[in-house]
Parts: sequence; structure tokens; C-alpha cells
Amino acid sequence: MKKKFRFAALGAALLLTTVLGACGNNNNNAAGGASSEAAPPSSAPASASASASSSSGGTDYPTKTIQIYVPFSAGGASDLAVRALQPKLESVLGQKVEVIDKPGGAGALSMNEVLKAKPDGYTVGFVTVGPGIITPLSSDVGYTTADFDAVGGFMDNPYALAVSASSSYKTLQELADAIKAKPNTIKIGTTGPSSPSFIGLEQFAKTQDLKLQLVPFNGGVDAVNALLGGNVDAIVNVDSEILSYVKDNKFRPLAIVTKKRSAILPDVQTSDEQNLSGLTFAPPPGGLFVPKGTPADVVAKLEDALKQATADADVKKSFDNIFIEPIFTPAADFRKAYDDALGYYQENLKKS
Repeated sequence: MKKKFRFAALGAALLLTTVLGACGNNNNNAAGGASSEAAPPSSAPASASASASSSSGGTDYPTKTIQIYVPFSAGGASDLAVRALQPKLESVLGQKVEVIDKPGGAGALSMNEVLKAKPDGYTVGFVTVGPGIITPLSSDVGYTTADFDAVGGFMDNPYALAVSASSSYKTLQELADAIKAKPNTIKIGTTGPSSPSFIGLEQFAKTQDLKLQLVPFNGGVDAVNALLGGNVDAIVNVDSEILSYVKDNKFRPLAIVTKKRSAILPDVQTSDEQNLSGLTFAPPPGGLFVPKGTPADVVAKLEDALKQATADADVKKSFDNIFIEPIFTPAADFRKAYDDALGYYQENLKKS
């Protein structure tokens, strides 16, 4: 009889606990309902939203090292410019930024490294018109500029044609005359087989009816070394990579080959000013891009970090040391500059 009573009492207790628990849950649900009415409804289940946030990086980006691939040799203007930005980018983003030089394939090796990366903002590429536009127009390298999203630009680097200071050529006209007198013997170094310098010299040769040897290198540093070693008669390279040699009286610049004179070589005439047309070209600025499909909020964070970096006093000082002016170009304008350049090089490559 006592056993039956204990079991009955235990059953009543369990029943009371269940009822009270149910009442508590109803109250909690009612409170939760009032709260959810005040907040906007979610368009996806909680699990899906969490997954989307995780895949996009969300507001937590970045949480690990960011790698920036440079398609040129170490020590060149592009490499040094990206490394000048590196400390400020790390400060703004709060994560380590690693610069990786990957020259080769006229820039295609580096570009494809970024192309195949996950579009999460942790693999970024440095781009210029050569690897970004000319290389994919010249051969099938597996990408076009449409495969990347723009982050922004930060350097505008004019080009110049230079000879050794001991060269007998004092003007661009004298060099052109020598090429005509000795066809296919004058060697001019370029920064790659699909670089603006290579294309510009091809157009110059066609316009002026010149026959010369174009010698492509993996980057500006290699071209500079070739001229120093007497392996080429002249080079076309970015001003920043030849200025120190001009100051040391090792190189003589014969012409600026962009549309206007260079701020760092103000006394050197453009090729157009010397009435030698066909060599003028104006490539878009160098800058950063990411794989297509990188979340907009991640791109925006990278763009803002780049903007802050180019405005930083220490970065400007570092850029002064390599004779480059950091000029920020927003993502939209950066994209337009490359779209415009695409049309220009499509037309000129048809003529090659």
C-alpha cells in the first residue's frame, strides 16, 4: 500500500513539473514572438544565414593572413610599391599582409594564382595593363579582366626610353636613324612580351618603318640590368626604375613615351613632342583586384584600406624613395580605366 502511494506521489510530481515547464516555454515563446515582431524578418533559415555569413567573410573579415601576388620580379617598381603599402594595409586590416612575387608567363602565372583562389578576400592580385589586358589578348592564358573584381588603383607610372650614358645616341631621332641604317641590329629591351612597352615599340616600328630587335624580360629590373651590362642598346621602362640611374649618370633618357611629360623627368620631351609618333601609350594605373565573386563587403574593406594606405604619410615617403606618387583610384574608376584600355589594345593588337 505504501509502495502504491509513493508511485502515485512520484507521478503527480512529474505531472506538475511537466505542466510548469510547458507554461514556462509558452511564456518564453510569447516574449520571443514580441521581440521577433520588432525586428525585420529573415529571408533565410538561421542555418543558411550563418553559412552565408561564414562563406562571405561577413563583418569578421579579415581573420587571417592576406596574400598579394605581384606578377613581376622582386625589387622592381611594382614590387616595391606594393611593399610600401604593406605596413599600412596591415595596420588598417589588423592582419598580416604577405607579398608574393610570381613573375613569368607575361604575368599569367600570378594572375592565374589569384584566379583559382577562393573568392574570400584572402588572395589579392596586383595588376597592370600588361598581365591584366595585353597578355590575355595576345594568347589564351585562361582568364580575362572580366574574371576579377576591382579593388582600386594606387600608382600611375609613366614610361621612358633610355640608353646608356656612354651611348652615341643623344636624341630619339638619332636612335631612329641608326635603326634605319642598321635594320634588325639595334636591340631594345622591354618589360615583357605582352607589356605596354613591347606593344608601344611594335607600333613605333610600324609607324616609323623601323626594323629592330625587341628583347622581352620578366620585369623592369631585368631590363635595367641588361642595359647596364650592355646586352641591349636601349630600354623602354617605367620612369621610377630608371631615374636613379639617370641621376647617377649611367642612363640617358631620350623620350617620355606617354601622352604627357613625367613629373620625375620634367625636362625630357615626349616622343610626340619630338615629332616621332607611334610610341605614345597611356596605360591605366596599377592596382589591386580579387577573384570574381568576392563578397561586396570584403571588397569594400580592401578598397577602404587601400585608400587609407595611399594617403598615409609614411607610405608617401616610401613612394618618394622609389620615385612614384601614390594616387588612389576608387574601384569603379579603376574598373573603367581597364575597360577603356581593353578597347585601345584590342584595336592596336589587330594592327600588330
